[in-house]
Amino acid sequence: MQTKLNIQRLIDDLGGASAVAQITGVVRTAPYGWINRAYLSSVVLEKIKSEKPEIDLDKYFEEDGHDQNKIRRSP
Repeated sequence: MQTKLNIQRLIDDLGGASAVAQITGVVRTAPYGWINRAYLSSVVLEKIKSEKPEIDLDKYFEEDGHDQNKIRRSP
């Protein structure tokens, strides 16, 4: 089972792109890029956790439906 970080939900729960940009010290459009690329650096996560220590980042990791270890068989 693989997991994937739900970046969109994390940003929404933190108050939206503008709020997250302010927390992390980036331009307002940067969070949209994270969503589109499905990538968020550990540095950004560290900044979020520093500003919002109460946040449980584990709840944003969800099961990814694409298990690369499964053998795919043709019907």
